[in-house]
Amino acid sequence: MGTKEKNGDEEITLSAEQIVSLKKENNRNIAAFTIAETEIKNLKEELHTKEQQLRNQIDAINTTNASIEFDLEGNILNANKNFLKIMGYAAKDLIGKHHSILVDPAYSKSDAYQFFWNSLKKGIYHKDEFIAVAKNGKLIWFLGSYNPIFDASGKPYRILKIATDITLVKTQFLQLGVQAEEKEKRASELIIANKELAFQNKEKENRAAELIIANKELAFQNKEKENRAAELIIANKELKFQNEQKEKRASELIIANKELAIQSTEKEKRAAELIIANKKLASEKILKEKRKVEKLKRAAELIIKNRELAYQEKRSSELTLANDELKKAQEELGSFSYSVSHDLRAPIRAINGYTQILIEDHADCIDDDGKKIIQAIINNSTKMGMLIDDLLAFSKLGRKEVSSANINMTALVNAVINDIAIEKGENTPIFEIEELAYSHGDPSLIKQVWINLISNAIKYSKYKSETRIKITSVPEKDKIIYSVKDSGAGFDMAYYDKLFGVFQRLHSQDEFAGTGIGLAIVQKIVNRHSGTVWAESKPDAGAHFFFSLPNIKH
Repeated sequence: MGTKEKNGDEEITLSAEQIVSLKKENNRNIAAFTIAETEIKNLKEELHTKEQQLRNQIDAINTTNASIEFDLEGNILNANKNFLKIMGYAAKDLIGKHHSILVDPAYSKSDAYQFFWNSLKKGIYHKDEFIAVAKNGKLIWFLGSYNPIFDASGKPYRILKIATDITLVKTQFLQLGVQAEEKEKRASELIIANKELAFQNKEKENRAAELIIANKELAFQNKEKENRAAELIIANKELKFQNEQKEKRASELIIANKELAIQSTEKEKRAAELIIANKKLASEKILKEKRKVEKLKRAAELIIKNRELAYQEKRSSELTLANDELKKAQEELGSFSYSVSHDLRAPIRAINGYTQILIEDHADCIDDDGKKIIQAIINNSTKMGMLIDDLLAFSKLGRKEVSSANINMTALVNAVINDIAIEKGENTPIFEIEELAYSHGDPSLIKQVWINLISNAIKYSKYKSETRIKITSVPEKDKIIYSVKDSGAGFDMAYYDKLFGVFQRLHSQDEFAGTGIGLAIVQKIVNRHSGTVWAESKPDAGAHFFFSLPNIKH
């Protein structure tokens, strides 16, 4: 018995055997399908397990590494948080952009870059150190790999880059390389410097030997200077004695000239009387005897007068000789002053020359202490030159002829004030000047007196908050007293006897500069004008200087 089944428009008749066979086949298919379903379920479970393992591995990679995914053309498909954080991008800045955005523009256009991507397309794995360009332009060093991802057929369809940021380590490594090169360079320089130092030490020893010789020469010159200074002191004493003798001789000469003039007048008078007497003697013969006695008397007087006249002529010759000796002494004094100046200046020029050579040619071999010593030598030699100049100026005062003229003191003092230069940083002096009385004397010398006194008042007031100077005059019977008063440092009257001495100072050189001869010059000039100079003071309470000149009304 058969069974009919329709298959489309056709009818198919199956036999019983065929039906049994089909049922058996169907049962086998159902059993096979059941087995397949079980295998599929097992495969799904295994796939799920593999996917979970893969996700765990990816999470582990994302936790510790930077990763980014590309298609085969280099377009960015995805990037993890570590990569975005390192490179400074947001995901939207990179997704869809080409890999070239992350490398140097010059490299992205090179054949090497194209070769790199062609090898990745072929499924070639790359592991190395790579340089990427962050969003801010900073170069980032990565240690990692470009990993092709293959499909089921074994063809690559994606590129996964997994890397670690080694920028800090790489930078430190490069810095160590640079430092190593610098170290080698410094070592070479140190070797050269050591050789140079050895040479400089040798030169320093040579210079030290030369300096020892120079010091011996300087010691010898200092000894000579001390000898010259001692000779100068003796010469000053001799000069003072000669000036006193000269003034004494001049006074005697004036008196002798006056006596000579009187005697010449007397001689003429006696000669006239003698003529008259002779005429009377001739005309009065009657009184001859009487006049004889008178004549003898007159003759005796005439003999006495002639003897006096002869004595006066002899005295005149002596005065002329004394004048010649005085002139010769002045010439010898000028020659001596020139010789003293020349002999003292010669070692000073030598000192300045040697010290200048040390400064110009050997400054590198001299330490700071040596330079200070050399500067001290220069300062002291300069000071010695100033002392010589002042000494010569003081010496010339004794030889200078003093002129005589009426002096407008107010105009002279104002001219001195206008000529005085005020150093930078010092107070501008405030002057209180009364109407000063006229006097008589040498204008140029009296001007020097005012210059020295006013300059001293300004100098010794420089540490005061205000520099105030008062200038006055007081006429007396036969003289006029002028004064200069300041409110400066002052001095102790216990040392008054040193005030007008040559090179005598009551303050240190560091406190107030100067040579100590200014007041000696003032005293010399005033004495030559038959006047006197004196002072009153207290320490830190100012000083009051006075000098007198003849009153022209008397």
